[in-house]
Amino acid sequence: MLVTIVIPTHNRAELLRPTLESVLRQTCRDFECIVVDDGGSDSTAELVRSFGDPRLRYTWKPHGERGAARNYGAARAAGEYVYFLDSDDLLSEDHLEHGLAELSRLGMPGVLYSRHRVRS
Repeated sequence: MLVTIVIPTHNRAELLRPTLESVLRQTCRDFECIVVDDGGSDSTAELVRSFGDPRLRYTWKPHGERGAARNYGAARAAGEYVYFLDSDDLLSEDHLEHGLAELSRLGMPGVLYSRHRVRS
């Protein structure tokens, strides 16, 4: 496993579907995605399972805060790299591919920061 995408969420199932769809459209296919439900009580578990994709993993933890949920997911990551994604963000189809190419170009540093674009 090359990349683990960690998505912390709390009662945001209505926003999560497009995010997960953008994850599953990645041109880089060597990833897992861990959705960390931070004490939510909505239909997030059912939503994640409805995709039927084994790369999507759902886990629930008692409510804390987003940073704790990220750490919870990172501790369960199988990937060589961990990518944090908010539950209302979308990835371009080649986002992971370009990020990994940049890591390779830079000699595989420990951290890569990327900019984002907002489109209306």
